[in-house]
Amino acid sequence: MCVLLACFLVLAPNPRTLPNRFLAAFLLLTAIELSGWLWVDAGNQAHWTNALRLALGKLQMPVFLGFFLASCYADFRLKWRDALHLIPMTMALWLALPGDQLHLSPGDYSSVNLSPAEQAAFTVGSHLLYYGYMAMVIWVLVRFWTLYRNQHAAGRSQTLLWLTQLAGASLFAHTLILLRDVLNLSPAHAVVLPLQLLGAVLALGITTWIALKSLLHPELFRDVDRRLISLSSRPASPHAPDLQRVLAYMDSQTPYLDPNLNLARLSDQLAMTPREVSELLNQSHGVHFFDFINRYRVRHAQSLLEAQDGQSVLQILHASGFNSKSSFNTAFKKHTGLTPSAFRKNLQTVQTA
Repeated sequence: MCVLLACFLVLAPNPRTLPNRFLAAFLLLTAIELSGWLWVDAGNQAHWTNALRLALGKLQMPVFLGFFLASCYADFRLKWRDALHLIPMTMALWLALPGDQLHLSPGDYSSVNLSPAEQAAFTVGSHLLYYGYMAMVIWVLVRFWTLYRNQHAAGRSQTLLWLTQLAGASLFAHTLILLRDVLNLSPAHAVVLPLQLLGAVLALGITTWIALKSLLHPELFRDVDRRLISLSSRPASPHAPDLQRVLAYMDSQTPYLDPNLNLARLSDQLAMTPREVSELLNQSHGVHFFDFINRYRVRHAQSLLEAQDGQSVLQILHASGFNSKSSFNTAFKKHTGLTPSAFRKNLQTVQTA
């Protein structure tokens, strides 16, 4: 399932290329680590392939963090300094390869090529590595939730909610593993096997949950949350939202036909703040919000009047997003210089001539 999900994330065409590749890499690394349950036994646990499997497992959390950063920061790109995240994998590979590298204790090896003391150091280091990276993941989420609530109090980001759920599921699963390792050193080690089985079921459950998410909510893996982009890659000037995107949305989605449309509702649809939309309209068009919307409504009403399909003026004003005849007449005359009736009469005169 991990491999199938990774193939879906890499091959499905979408604008979320980098976040999906990070998640695909994380799933593949998870598959490699879990594969040890299928092929590692007493005869090959000291083989270099098993050492490589354990070392690659130390790449999981750096890649997991990369997925969260790429999902939240629209301009996130890998840099040369990110190669430092390879250090835990390199150290794990050096520790797990043949030989008693740390010389912590003499005697037989208990697992892979590790002495008992090395095995303990390896386990403790793995847990510290996980919780260190999870602290960074949580910091990213807390920071973006704070920014999001400040800027989009009326909206809700499904992407941020999904990321929070995924981080919570990962934290719960690994805490179960930590409990297993602690109990394994205590007199209560009899519960280790049930915990191990529960961990296996939980790993399958989380993978299945991600698969269901991709089926039921494909937008989480294919679409870009514009609200996060507006927070993470906003230009230095607070007055530079994408005007072309706003105008394209007005033309394609025709939100002005909704008679209850207001500044807050349109801002939420555009993944912008009301202040951004208001400043954009004032600076680019020199108009207030309702003048901007009425311009589109009047244009739509003109097209209906020109169609001469027998609709009354009352029907046309409601079809164009107006609530009352007085507001319709006022806006129509302001933008065309004529009342709707006079506009229709002129059309009939021109067509008769």
